[in-house]
Amino acid sequence: MARVLDNMVISDLITILWNGVEDNDKVTWDRAAALSKDFWIFNLLEDTMVLKKAEEKINFDATIHGKKVYYGLIARNSDGFVLGGLMGNVDKEMQIEWAEMQAMEESIRVARSNNWSYLKLESDCASLVNRFNKRDSDLTMLGHLMREIQRQIQFFSYFSFSWVPRCCNKIAYFLCSWAKTNDCTKDFKMDYLLEIHEFVSNDAIK
Repeated sequence: MARVLDNMVISDLITILWNGVEDNDKVTWDRAAALSKDFWIFNLLEDTMVLKKAEEKINFDATIHGKKVYYGLIARNSDGFVLGGLMGNVDKEMQIEWAEMQAMEESIRVARSNNWSYLKLESDCASLVNRFNKRDSDLTMLGHLMREIQRQIQFFSYFSFSWVPRCCNKIAYFLCSWAKTNDCTKDFKMDYLLEIHEFVSNDAIK
C-alpha cells in the first residue's frame, strides 16, 4: 500500500513539474510576442520574419505674395520625428494651384534625394489632390504636368497623396509664412532654427 502511495505521489509531482515548465514556456512566449509588437523588430506570430517598413511623410504648403511664390515643407518619419524641411520661393507669377504643385515637386525632390522608398504626401489644397487623383482624364496643362509628376513617383516602392485640414498642416504653413517674411530659401535637417524648433515643439504638445 505504501509503495502504491509513493508511486502516486511521484506521478503527481512529475505532473506538477511538467505543467510548471509548460506555464513558464507560455509566459516566455507571450512576453516575446508582446515585445515583438512593441518594438516592431519582427513578428514572432507570423511564419516568416517581416521587418517593419520605414515610411516618411511630407506635409507641404504654398502661398502667393505679389509676383512671387513661397512654399514650405516638413518631413517626418513614421513615429512623427522631424527629419528636416525646406522653405523657398520662386520669382514667378502663377495661380495658387501651380504654386502648390511647385511645393509638391519640391517635396518629391527632397524624398528622392534622401533615397526614401515609402512616401506619403499631405496637403490642405483639396483641388490639387483631386487633380492628381484624376490626372489621367485631365486634359489641361496642369493635368499634363500631373502626369509628369506621376512618372517621378514610380521610383518609390509606395506613394500616396492625400488631403488634410489646415489644422493638420500648420507647420508647413508656418514654414511657408517664414519664407515669405524672410524672403529666402533655406533647407534644414535636424539642426533647425530655434523659432522652428519652438513651433514644432508647441504643435507636438497640442
